[in-house]
Order: sequence, then C-alpha cells, then structure tokens
Amino acid sequence: MELKHVPFINPFSGKFIAFEGMDGCGKSTQFLKSVDFLENKNLKIKKTKEPNREVLGGKLIYGLLFGRGPVGFSSMSPFQRQGYYFLNRIQHYGQIVIPALKAGINVLSDRSLASVALDVQKNGDLEALLEIEEYFFKLEDVPFIRPNLIIVYDVEPDVAIRRLGEKDERRRDFFEQPDKLSRTREAYHEFANKFPDFCRIVDASEDADTVFVKYTKNILSEFFEF
Repeated sequence: MELKHVPFINPFSGKFIAFEGMDGCGKSTQFLKSVDFLENKNLKIKKTKEPNREVLGGKLIYGLLFGRGPVGFSSMSPFQRQGYYFLNRIQHYGQIVIPALKAGINVLSDRSLASVALDVQKNGDLEALLEIEEYFFKLEDVPFIRPNLIIVYDVEPDVAIRRLGEKDERRRDFFEQPDKLSRTREAYHEFANKFPDFCRIVDASEDADTVFVKYTKNILSEFFEF
C-alpha cells in the first residue's frame, strides 16, 4: 500500500540532505565527513541535527531519552513520544532549516522526518505517524517538506550492537537498546521503499572511511553533479 501522507518537495533554492539509520549505523560520522567534503567544494552549508537543542523542546527530548527524572520515554506510547519530536521538528524547520533553504544555503541534517522509524512497532504505524506529523505541521502553518535526499545507513543489528557496546551503557538512550534495533532496521527499509525517489540505502557495515569513499562521496557527487 502506498503512503497517503507524503511530505512536500522542497521548493527552495537550497538543497536539503539528511543522514539516517538505526543507532550504531555510523550516520553521524558520515554526516560530519559530508559536511567537510561539501565545504571543501565551496558549497554553502548549514549543518544541523535532530532533536535540535537550539529550539524549543530539544533539551526536553534529551532529558526524556535517558529517563533519569520522574518521567521518561520508556513510560510513553510511540505516538506520545513522537509528539515531542514533531513539535521540536516544527520549530527546527521554522527557525533553522527553512530560513537557510530560502537563502540558498544547503542544509545537511543528522536525522530528519525519517526518524519516525525509531518508533514504528507494527504494520500501519509508519502511515499513522506521518499522518499525525503532517497534521501538526499544518496546525502550526509550517511547510511539511522532505529532504531532497535521505541517505539511510544500513547495518545488521549485531554490528550496531557491537558499535554501541563501545559506548558506556549509562550513556545509551531509550532507542539504543538491542531489542529495538531489528524492528528499527525494518522500519527504515519500509520508509525507504515507500519513498524510493529521494531515499538511498547504503551498506554501512565497513569502516567509516570505506563507507564514505565507496558510497557517501559518490552519492553526493552525483547529487551535486561534481
């Protein structure tokens, strides 16, 4: 079944590129390497990330992720959790992403709207979450635009677990848990398969430098026509 709720194509002169994938996939490293690569090509770049601490709700989300206070994400439903992300994303778009795109600046984001995949637990959840998100954006009169390109970094769950194992367990957030990674991977594949016109799935199982040279650099070079 095709998704009914499809984000708008970016109408602005700046390009919008997002880096996605399950926790432990290496997307943040590829994001930073991409910023350096494109800046060295003399492109105007605005780097950003989600959740975004610079706008309303970002600091709250990070607090709830770790659940060290009287309430945390572990006690909420997927739809309750994503509501916090949607509100933060609306602020992020309105205050950071869209103004940069309008100014002709290319925006690179570590995570984007595809991160709803983190809370997809059963069939139908992806469509339902996108419907709610679209409604939130409409109520706030903020364009529900999609990135021009989303690169999804894909690894087997055991690879992600090994990489996350290098992080102190106390620093892992709600989503960085072994029991969630397999479902998250499936959800990212579902998202990418529904939106093949702007999503690319990359095998990120090799080391970061190899992944960048073999895949990320080539995708960006093709996209910007270097």
